[in-house]
Amino acid sequence: MSSIKPDPMLIPRFNIDYNMKDFVHSLTNLKSEADITPLTELFCSSSIAFTNSGRTSLYVILKALNLPENSNVGVPLYCCPSVFDAIIHAGHRPLFLDTDPENYTISPEHLEKKIDEIEAVIVIHTFGRPADLDRIKKIAGKKPIIEDCAHGLLSRYKGKLAGTIGTAGFFSFRTGKYISAGEGGMVITRDSKLAANIREEIQKLPDPSDSDEIKHTVKTCARSTLYHRPWFGMVSLPLGSRVEDKVDLMNKYSFKTTKIRNTDLQVVTKKLLDFQEKVEQQRKNSQYLLENLKDSGLKLPFETKNTYCNYYLFPVQAKNEPERDRICELLRTKGIDTTKLFSKTPAIARANYGYKGDCPNTESVADRIFTIPNYYTLNKKELDQIVDAIKNGRVNQV
Repeated sequence: MSSIKPDPMLIPRFNIDYNMKDFVHSLTNLKSEADITPLTELFCSSSIAFTNSGRTSLYVILKALNLPENSNVGVPLYCCPSVFDAIIHAGHRPLFLDTDPENYTISPEHLEKKIDEIEAVIVIHTFGRPADLDRIKKIAGKKPIIEDCAHGLLSRYKGKLAGTIGTAGFFSFRTGKYISAGEGGMVITRDSKLAANIREEIQKLPDPSDSDEIKHTVKTCARSTLYHRPWFGMVSLPLGSRVEDKVDLMNKYSFKTTKIRNTDLQVVTKKLLDFQEKVEQQRKNSQYLLENLKDSGLKLPFETKNTYCNYYLFPVQAKNEPERDRICELLRTKGIDTTKLFSKTPAIARANYGYKGDCPNTESVADRIFTIPNYYTLNKKELDQIVDAIKNGRVNQV
């Protein structure tokens, strides 16, 4: 990445919606039991359990399934490498599956080729886009399907909530996710035997201490503050871009398994009360971008039949990697930050996780994809700023 000039008005790539009210609420309720009624009402037929993170939730599910030791677990290559770490920590091996380049979710065709080699499959609802679960379930047969809903809260497939269709599902509330609580993970399942195993595995995890809760809450508030204007463009991005390969500033890659912090759960349940309204606004913002960028020359996302996408992120594809990089740099000069999410994963997987190069769609997508801001706190003026920067940049290129 080239040197980044400070810009106090830079629109951040993600919406870290954690504020001082959340900070105060979590600390004043440190010793109070969180009211999880909003979650039990939402997932009314499912058993619900909590851990400190999405990756811990996946680890717990894999342990609770009692798969044969060192099993192959099918997982999309296009995802965060922390998913691979959770598989390995649970005593298994990731077996990489290619991506549907139209929807960024698991390729049913590639899964069908690999199904005899795996004992379970992880289905990721990438960017909030529901995967083709009917085809996946038909291919998987009796093998467990784990829904990774880190991006997929409130997304639906044929009317059913993401996370409720497979054998089990899990969610993440880490800083930067749709609900930014700091950290926190949730596991749901309708299988009573599996639910009992999950509870047993979670009981083995240590409890966070009061001092850990307080330190974590302070860090979460500080990270959120630094991710907002003017601090994001003035300090966080310029500094972070210099050290991101050396320091895990956003706690993306650590693997510490504990029970959930009460401070995080307090924020999750509070934010869920008006979360549907925020999703609807984010969908409206996304529709505005879709309408106004339809002639931009970029490959835009679309909502597949019989799905409801929460539009957690707004992915687009350029024609090739140089064009993608040029557009991202241009947008930054126009006051808009972007992210090339998971673009490094194929190389990381090849170097560290045994990837053999048999996911060509994923590698192509990784070279061309980037996301642009679409979150519910953006106003029309800011959305127009994004649209104009993309359109004018492409016109100037021509």
